Amino acid sequence: MSKILIFITLCGLLYAGEGKVSIHSASVDALVYVDGVEMGKISKAPLLLTLSEGKHELMVSRILDEDWQEVQRKKITLKNDEMLSLKFSLNLEKLSKKTNKSTAETFTKKGEVVLDKAAHLMWQDNKAVVEVKQNWFDAEKYCKALRLDSFDDWRMPRYDELMGIVDYTKHTLAVMPAFKHVVSEYYWSASEDAKEKNSVKNIYFGNGCPDSKGKKEYHYVRCVRTQGNK
Repeated sequence: MSKILIFITLCGLLYAGEGKVSIHSASVDALVYVDGVEMGKISKAPLLLTLSEGKHELMVSRILDEDWQEVQRKKITLKNDEMLSLKFSLNLEKLSKKTNKSTAETFTKKGEVVLDKAAHLMWQDNKAVVEVKQNWFDAEKYCKALRLDSFDDWRMPRYDELMGIVDYTKHTLAVMPAFKHVVSEYYWSASEDAKEKNSVKNIYFGNGCPDSKGKKEYHYVRCVRTQGNK
């Protein structure tokens, strides 16, 4: 009897805590992201996802060109065994433009860093940029304390600097080819969002889309330094 009860309990634990979300959109071929992770593509039929119960952030996005995208974001709280049907009507949104002259040719990989000769910047590019998630406050401290490639004057990048390493010719892992360590996730910038209190501008490197996140959330950081400081 005890073995049967244990089996039923284990099966219950494995099954519990999930719900389903059906995503509809007229924008065929748009990509669906859940909590920053690409989950699939919109087709004529709804995209059905099984997600853990709790809070999730959903985004449906279709990049039109290097200047524009269609996008809509929704936050949901999914209950156990719940079935949600969500319709996304994408709105046109202008992608932030680069403010420097950096191109794929201006970046050079050198050990654990990448050099951008156009912007005169040195970027962190080691395993830490894809392994460690931190809130904004800790990420800022991390960059200031970083010792890498014999330099100790690292900092968190400004939003315009972070935008400078986005490669809009890519629809996944949208970063310049010289960078070897990147994931389809949000990366912090040092630039606070004037429109949203306690939020900071960042970039989702799955497709290069800009966004804002609360300072207490956990995301990745890629530190930078200005060449010529030492």
